[in-house]
Amino acid sequence: MMESISSVFADYPIKPSSMVSERSSAVQLTPIDIIGVSPPQPSEPNTSILKGRALRLRQSDTLGQTLSEELGVSNASFGPGVGIPVLRGLTGSRVRILQNGIGTHDATSLSPDHAVAIDPLFANAIQVMRGPEVVRYGGNASGGIVDVHDERIPDKRAKIPLSGSVESRYDTNGDGTHSAFKLNMGKERFAINLGGFFRQRNDTRIPGKAIDEAFVEQQFGLTDITNVQGKIPNTDSKGIGGYTGVSWIGNNFMAGMSVSHTDSRYGIPKGSHSLDPNHLGGLENILPRLRDLTGFEDIFGTQALFPNVRVNMQQTRYDFKSEWHEPVRGVESVSFRYGLVNYGHTELEGGSPFTRFKNDAGEGRIEARHAALPHLTGTFGVQWIDRKFSALGVETFVPPTKQFSIGIYTTQEYTWKNWIWRGGIRFEHAHIDPSVNMLKLRGSALPPVPLPSSLDYQALSASTALQWNLRQDTALTLTLNRGKRPPDIQELLALGPHLSTRSFEIGNVHLNNETVNMIDFGLDWKTERIVTRINGYYNRTDNFIYLRNTGLMYEVDNEVIRQRCVSEAECVTIFAYDQRNAEFTGFEAKADTTIYQSPKGNAIVLTLFSDYVRGQFVNGDRDDVPRMPPLRYGTELSFGNSVWNTALRFTRAEAQRHPGKNETATDSYYLLTASADYQMKAGKWGEIWLYAKGHNLLNEEIRNSVSFLRNFAPEPGRSFIAGIRATF
Repeated sequence: MMESISSVFADYPIKPSSMVSERSSAVQLTPIDIIGVSPPQPSEPNTSILKGRALRLRQSDTLGQTLSEELGVSNASFGPGVGIPVLRGLTGSRVRILQNGIGTHDATSLSPDHAVAIDPLFANAIQVMRGPEVVRYGGNASGGIVDVHDERIPDKRAKIPLSGSVESRYDTNGDGTHSAFKLNMGKERFAINLGGFFRQRNDTRIPGKAIDEAFVEQQFGLTDITNVQGKIPNTDSKGIGGYTGVSWIGNNFMAGMSVSHTDSRYGIPKGSHSLDPNHLGGLENILPRLRDLTGFEDIFGTQALFPNVRVNMQQTRYDFKSEWHEPVRGVESVSFRYGLVNYGHTELEGGSPFTRFKNDAGEGRIEARHAALPHLTGTFGVQWIDRKFSALGVETFVPPTKQFSIGIYTTQEYTWKNWIWRGGIRFEHAHIDPSVNMLKLRGSALPPVPLPSSLDYQALSASTALQWNLRQDTALTLTLNRGKRPPDIQELLALGPHLSTRSFEIGNVHLNNETVNMIDFGLDWKTERIVTRINGYYNRTDNFIYLRNTGLMYEVDNEVIRQRCVSEAECVTIFAYDQRNAEFTGFEAKADTTIYQSPKGNAIVLTLFSDYVRGQFVNGDRDDVPRMPPLRYGTELSFGNSVWNTALRFTRAEAQRHPGKNETATDSYYLLTASADYQMKAGKWGEIWLYAKGHNLLNEEIRNSVSFLRNFAPEPGRSFIAGIRATF
């Protein structure tokens, strides 16, 4: 909003200078521009967006590691090749991971050893959302969403015919390299985007021993084991992929599509006890027995008992997008999104393929955004998912299954004076059709489990938030969520061993909908020098579905269930899907304070942060929900400006003494990281950005409490990363 002060006098009668009296003094008035500054827009409740310099400095090989410094977000690592975001202690089928608004449809919800099929180096922004808007994405987003925006489908006309970026980085831990490029081309109404990446790394270096020997003795009753120190074997990885997107962009309409492919290969840390062959009486006494086991015919050698597990993952993805802006009065836009995903990965054990997972899914969304009333805006939409899943091979612990779900929803926002109300409601129907009428473990004496011909679930979810901007720099938000989540395929139909996770999983066809009841209170305070956000929440989930550690062991070679592991057999822990009422209580707090600001723009910023969540079952013996993150708190000190910046971050994570029944506690640790970066102009054609990072500078042994493999694969030790990014 801009106007000249001279316009104030436009209608005021002023005589020409020739008519001014000699005694009159002419005053020249210089026009003054008055610029009205709109107050800052209030932030969305329970929503954060990582972008710009902060995103580029945190980008890592996995999505979970990239987001691990965000409040309320942890990284469920499974070796360096796998990192899945955990939001407020929830992950898997409760957190939807999206790529430009459409699900990734990989196998991350099926098992923690499956990687997210997204390369974070492509991301322009990553949005983490837990507010009322999550009802748009269905029951599987009851814990929140993580949406990675990479703009692979162009939706704006190109300003110049050719632009893009090239980036490459090197990690001293494991000699990791990671490179990517983007090209954006366009002329008039057509635009084309291209991108590609390549990454590889060797085994991860650690400060101590890979296997927690105290855990092995407690869980398996074994004291004579072979351990390794200084690295985690079989954690090397390699990935390559790329995409191309093309769009036609009109005045108020656009349509485009993209094709992408990802190929990733990584090793799984040995999530089992590595027995000393001499303690077993020599492998020559064991191999004859292995030759008689179904499924082990082709792997005879020194690793026959405990072979290296490798995962070869491929995904081909087709995305379509169209938007029509202001088709009629009162309707801001109508959009269509559809993604067709062909995902598959093969698990190899001892070099031989054992199990092939396939997930072919199509997800679509049609959405209309309206501005029907002066203070009311919102969306109406429909979303559907058609999925075909199969796991073929030795470890077919989930039968081939078809799944179809459809949801109808609306979200609305009403603004009145200094109040903002947001709300949403969604009805969802899910249909699951297994290809078999019973579950039976091949070659086992265990009785078969009968299955119904199909399973159907209906779920109604609603969410609302009231925001009070009591001052221009202060906002209070109260959020209420009530959502239902139907059980997922593996929760219903799993039966059998999964050696990648060293577990035996048992599904439950009698599971009911999960019901989330959450209340969240937030405070946002933004001044010229202080930015503060505090959230406290309570989540009561009825019929919470979880993977319960039964405390029993399954012998893979003898195919029997035992209370304790017998030393001459390969044993895996038996987990069973169960339901209990649970409650989650926690908070997230962060304060950024500018303690010094120079006239030239240099600033010293001090950040204080902390987050915590406690999960506990509310009935029975009130034991703890397993694999919860610990209390974290710390500080970060940064110094710099828009051209260069340095930062030192210190985090203290307390010991997790509430690991869950039959789970092990994790010790506290300190995490010290540092970063420095510098941007410079490269003539008229672009910019060059140089950066360096140091991670885990204290070389601490970190056992991640949210990781299934924390007792076999600690987090990486000290590492230094250096990189360069050129934009043009």
